[in-house]
Amino acid sequence: MLRIAGFALAVAAACSGAPRPAPGLADIAGQWSQSSQGKELVLVPRIKLQPNVGVGAGTSLGGTTGYGSMTRTAIVTEPVPMDVTRSMTMAIGQDGRFDWTITRRHAEDGGCTRTTTQEKRGTVRLEGSALVFAIAGGTESWRSSCGKQGSGVIAAASERYAMTVQGGALHLVSGPSRWTFRRR
Repeated sequence: MLRIAGFALAVAAACSGAPRPAPGLADIAGQWSQSSQGKELVLVPRIKLQPNVGVGAGTSLGGTTGYGSMTRTAIVTEPVPMDVTRSMTMAIGQDGRFDWTITRRHAEDGGCTRTTTQEKRGTVRLEGSALVFAIAGGTESWRSSCGKQGSGVIAAASERYAMTVQGGALHLVSGPSRWTFRRR
């Protein structure tokens, strides 16, 4: 009789909409993946004419050069909305260590396609309903379909995401970034 009463209480609590306990690190440990396509801000180098506030030589709007020119040519990097294809894989261990690989593809000038791959490593922890990634380091490399390539090191940093786990999906939100990961 006690078993039936206990079962009835458990069913009543589940049906009453009682809040479920927040997920722990053990609940999100494992292999996750995400893929999406949409508009993202991409840093793009642009050539711009800027006012020449110094006294050095520059190029005037008329195409002449010389002392006292009103403008100078500068290469600036600015964010531009572009169509981006993104895929990510993330491995989170029971001990909180993570490996996060992010691959992004987008068009660039000249009809080329740029593929950028970031590999971040470090530890992750839960702070309430937020997931905080303490990035210890990693690498970033890029390759253009037109033959150019480069690589660099990712510095130590911290990234914080509001997190929910629902229906087998891990949802991460930070500012405009809204990603849904599925178990692999």
